[in-house]
Amino acid sequence: MTVARPVRLGISIALGLVLAAALGAQSAGIALTKKAPDTAIAAFPLNGLAYENIASAVFLATTEATGSPEEGARAARPWALEAYRLEPLVPKAHAILALAEDDPEKRRQILDAALALNRREPRLQAVVLQQQVADADYPAAIASLDRILRVKPSQYNELFPVLINVFAQEGATDEFAKILDGSSEWHGRFFRFAASQPSALRNMAELRSKMSFDDEVTDRALLRSLVREGDVATAYSLYQRIAGADATDAVGAWSSDYPPFDWSLTDDAGLRAQPSLSGKGLEISVKPGKGGVVARRLMRAPATPFAIAVDHTIERQQALQDIDITARCAGQSDEILNANLVRQNGGYRIDSLPDECNFIEIGLEARAWSGRSAVNEEIEAIRVVRR
Repeated sequence: MTVARPVRLGISIALGLVLAAALGAQSAGIALTKKAPDTAIAAFPLNGLAYENIASAVFLATTEATGSPEEGARAARPWALEAYRLEPLVPKAHAILALAEDDPEKRRQILDAALALNRREPRLQAVVLQQQVADADYPAAIASLDRILRVKPSQYNELFPVLINVFAQEGATDEFAKILDGSSEWHGRFFRFAASQPSALRNMAELRSKMSFDDEVTDRALLRSLVREGDVATAYSLYQRIAGADATDAVGAWSSDYPPFDWSLTDDAGLRAQPSLSGKGLEISVKPGKGGVVARRLMRAPATPFAIAVDHTIERQQALQDIDITARCAGQSDEILNANLVRQNGGYRIDSLPDECNFIEIGLEARAWSGRSAVNEEIEAIRVVRR
């Protein structure tokens, strides 16, 4: 008995030391899992989370180098498999394994099993999203994107290009109108992004006709983009809806809320146009050596013949010579009018317009020659007069 007790005690102490060492190694592995996963594995080879982080790093590096997420997933697959073997609940490993699978049905099975365990992992949701887009399941894809961006709003730069491809599909606006209700911060960001994407403009205009974006910046960007892409008629119809009672073809009103159908006013150093304090005139300021367009806007082309008249009280001859009124058909470079203010004789008559000239752009240009006085004048109004 006296011998057995020390032996059992010695064995207990030895087992305790081994267990302590193992637990210490596991603790070190857990601490190093994120910062140094390879060291974590060396410290504790059964650390599935460390394998998952290595798989993630290999996936990201290969994807960046090749431009192909599928190539990245195939390169990371061995690490993801080991992570899954050691830690079956690892969501990033599930995502990589699904993306590496070529068989669509097997991929769906992996995704279904993974989603049953975790619906919040962004990378897993991104793979689900890719599958939904491939299956043309756009309502589900939109819902997936909403879940991803609510959890990880910082990922909008990566996911918005994918979302645009979904948004640009015919008939997608009804589904987007259900989701993009302003309840999440990313909704407004997406509107601003989509307003600059040519493929999305048609559906953006349709969506805006159904709902308000509650963002004048987005509305202005959408109008400019539509005009830039040549769809002036759609832009004008949308302008009428957005501006409501303030929408006008009266070019004498100096509103600049929604260019290009309201005035676009230049505000550069040495070259500026702004409404007067009364709002009834346009103040033009040009420093010597500066010049260019100070104001422009689009309007529906009036029936011909018509005249464009500039009302002002400018007396200085040099200023009259240095301020021009211009007009051209929207989307065309050739001018139908370019004249200074010296001899307008009640207006500049335009007898005819080119075919398919449905909108015209009216502009004011001003210059102040080097060595001469600055231009500081006021235009009272610009009028379109039927002849």
